[in-house]
Amino acid sequence: LVAILRHACLMLYWRSVMFKNYFKTALRNIRKYKGYSFLNMVGLALGMACCFLIMLWVFDELSFDRFHENADRIYKIEQDFIYSGETYRVGITPYPMGPAFKEEIPEIVEQTRSARLGDLLFKHDEKVFFENNAWAVDPSFIRMLTFPLISGDPETVLNDPHSLILSEEIAEKYFGKEDPIGKIITINNEYTFTVSGIFKNVPTNSFLQFNILVPLDFTRQLRRYNPSWRGNNIITLVQIHEDASIPELNRKLTQVRHNHIVASITDPERLQQFNEDPMTQVMLIPLTDVHLRRHPSSGESSGVMTTIYAFSSIAFVVLLIACINFMNLSTARSAGRAKEVGLRKVVGAVKANLIRQFYIESVMQAFLALMLAGLITSLFLPMFNALVGKAFTTRYLFQFKFIVSMVAVTLITGLFAGSYPALYLSSFQPAKVLKGPLAGGVKSGLFRKILVVVQFTFSILLIIGTGIVYRQMTFMQNMKLGYDKEHVIYIPLRGSAARQHNVFKASLKNDPHVLNVSGTWQWPVNIGADTGGAEWDGMDPELDIRVCLNVVDFDYTETMKIEMMEGRSFSRAFSTDTLSAFLINEELFRIMDKESAVNERFGFGGDGGTVVGVMKNFHFKSMHSEIEPLAIVANPRFIRYAIIRLASGDITAGINTVQSAWERINPDYPFEYHFMDQAVEDMYKNEKTTRTLVQLFTFLAILIACMGLFGLASFTAERRKKEIGIRKALGASCPGVVFLLSREFTRWVLVANLTAWPLAYFIMRSWLQSFAYRVNFQLDIFIFSGLLAFVIALLTVSFQSIRAALTNASDSLRYE
Repeated sequence: LVAILRHACLMLYWRSVMFKNYFKTALRNIRKYKGYSFLNMVGLALGMACCFLIMLWVFDELSFDRFHENADRIYKIEQDFIYSGETYRVGITPYPMGPAFKEEIPEIVEQTRSARLGDLLFKHDEKVFFENNAWAVDPSFIRMLTFPLISGDPETVLNDPHSLILSEEIAEKYFGKEDPIGKIITINNEYTFTVSGIFKNVPTNSFLQFNILVPLDFTRQLRRYNPSWRGNNIITLVQIHEDASIPELNRKLTQVRHNHIVASITDPERLQQFNEDPMTQVMLIPLTDVHLRRHPSSGESSGVMTTIYAFSSIAFVVLLIACINFMNLSTARSAGRAKEVGLRKVVGAVKANLIRQFYIESVMQAFLALMLAGLITSLFLPMFNALVGKAFTTRYLFQFKFIVSMVAVTLITGLFAGSYPALYLSSFQPAKVLKGPLAGGVKSGLFRKILVVVQFTFSILLIIGTGIVYRQMTFMQNMKLGYDKEHVIYIPLRGSAARQHNVFKASLKNDPHVLNVSGTWQWPVNIGADTGGAEWDGMDPELDIRVCLNVVDFDYTETMKIEMMEGRSFSRAFSTDTLSAFLINEELFRIMDKESAVNERFGFGGDGGTVVGVMKNFHFKSMHSEIEPLAIVANPRFIRYAIIRLASGDITAGINTVQSAWERINPDYPFEYHFMDQAVEDMYKNEKTTRTLVQLFTFLAILIACMGLFGLASFTAERRKKEIGIRKALGASCPGVVFLLSREFTRWVLVANLTAWPLAYFIMRSWLQSFAYRVNFQLDIFIFSGLLAFVIALLTVSFQSIRAALTNASDSLRYE
């Protein structure tokens, strides 16, 4: 036992001595080759910083709603509707669905519903604010989800129909340091509520974002409660038993919904038609997956998971380019370390010892790069936050899981980047390397060329991607929408403004700064309501289409400047226009397949009227989706937004005129307006973020690749110093020498172009598929990207080439 312990101690001692020697050698080599080491570490640091920033974003996206105590048992209810063979996913549900499911399906332990209330006016004493993050929820909301209360009893905090609870932020906003419990808040100058609790601010990594909660019964007072099983209005969450089967539950949910709708249909013909239709599928979506599956129609080109994969791939590519730099520069310096390897082998070092030494060197440089990468990440964090809409701080970098991830990335980077140099350098034969100078070797030279080709392939790929993203964004911004969005503002009609819309409209009618006024029920640039059951004379009985719906005021098409294809717009001259008249768009007219739609009967589920006009197609949603069938009716009583077209001369004077009219009819509500062109632009903010991030990462990739190319060009010029001297002594010109040294590198870039172009085509074609309206591929962007990469490489190499060409030949040949 003593002998074994002694042997173990000796082994530990010699191991420590050996590793100490490795570290000293590594530090010595870093100091000896300062320029190469600097390029290596800066390149690695930039690649790692890029990786760390994206890791922060990815970790945050993947963490959504995982903080709830029973997150693994909480599900969101969604529905798949089938129209004409196509399936449409709907993430909202009818009001009565949640309670019915809990009552009739024993596997459901609890349910809660939540309805966004939109903009409401909140008032306490002299403090008046618009709040757009208030939700109406069931009392079980607080018990079922983990949103901790600072004060108040979670069992009773929302039981009183006139109670509300506030977030910490909102409580401080209204009450400062006072205790808000028991204080009174008035909503819309009409409804009085008592503060019954305070909850911690909702984490940003939750798809449920609110700062005020009121009981769900408040929706009845606002006349928004819809008891129908066919109207989808709210979010419904359920908590299930641990041993419940999701497929079986989905079947039960679907059947319960079907039964309730059947029970509500009294017309035998409609009942038979409903039973013959494919059954709408009700399904459970894990709460932790809701954010990752998010795919709103307004402005998102892809789901969150697709974006995660895309950005993670970009981070990997940039880090890979940095690793390639390390391999290239390490193998390029192989001739300089050949004698060191030979002498070590002569005095007894085995290949495993040398491999360990070179791995330690690369890992040490990687950890030095890690410190620099941490600094770069901290410096770029504010800019990154602004781009991705997050609020990361440097404390995120010191979270345990992130530190572990950074160390893991650093180790993998160091081992991967040092793998080929370690295996290549350790394989030198002492007899060969000690006889004289050792050339770089055919294999190492070929490997370096392959690595440079890979580097510039990815760089060109990113350049092409940036160009196509930019063109698609420009295309969407400049594409004709079918209406004129310039000089148009829209105003949410709060308080009594909706009821006095006609008075508001009349007060602006004769003002020279205002050209036209109308109104709409839905957000002007994103009409989301839709329904099935459209009917017209001569309709194919097998046809079932989904039609988008909107309610507007008179003068709608005139204010929006929507062109009419046939017929007329809504007019006060016809009393029936507010009861039974429809305007349809060109797409719906195409589906109707008639020579003319004017005066044709049209309606939904037996109720309807007559088509009075056909509008030319216009984009009422994001360009990610094609123009869908649309029908609109006129009824000023349902208007929620006023739309005002201002004269193009003095926009400020026009806004002041509108504000004065607003304050006369609705003095209790602050004046708030939005420009329609800005609203359209905001629909594509995610694409703008993608474009900016791709541009940033492309620049980093090119910068890192150029650093490696600069190092290789420097090495090549140094290795061929005597050759250059001889050529100059024999009469070679400086341009000739520059061409000689640059030719090799530019060939590699040409090969990289031939590799990158087909890859870029297939990748970007897949990305463009998410847009219904997209740019075509054109050869010029590929040629431009190739030329740009060629020029960048040439400029990078030329610096060292010119420097070598200008060296005096006598200096190079002095010792020959």
